[in-house]
Amino acid sequence: MLIGKQGKRMARIGALLPFFVFSAQSAQAVQVHGGIEGLVSHQLGHVLFAGGMLFLLLTSYRSRWSGPGWDRFKCFLRLTIVWNILTFSGHWLQIGLADDKFLRVGGQIVGFRIDSFRDGFFYLASLDHLVLLPALLCLSVALRQWVKAGEERR
Repeated sequence: MLIGKQGKRMARIGALLPFFVFSAQSAQAVQVHGGIEGLVSHQLGHVLFAGGMLFLLLTSYRSRWSGPGWDRFKCFLRLTIVWNILTFSGHWLQIGLADDKFLRVGGQIVGFRIDSFRDGFFYLASLDHLVLLPALLCLSVALRQWVKAGEERR
């Protein structure tokens, strides 16, 4: 039985998979950026990402995108803009937080003490995944509807 080029490539990747799985090291979900310039460049990324999503949303209204999937895609765009604003605000508020606000046990953060409105807003902003996950689900549904519509046209 002859194996094509793609089959050989997949076999090589499969042979390397155990190496990647067993040599993996611990990774943090939130990477720390070096100095204030790291935070500024990260924040700029949120501004540009939100701006791109806003541009697409405005284009969708001007072009009157309609049909299967477009409503869910617009929902994805709106939620992504909200996520970027929320995350941007959370990063900004974190700058002035005292280290003693974070409750630690064995070096791990296990809680956060809320003493003011600002602290509460920071805590809610840190739950940004509650906005991002529905956004990604909307994108997934939109893509699935577009694929289904494309298959029906064939």
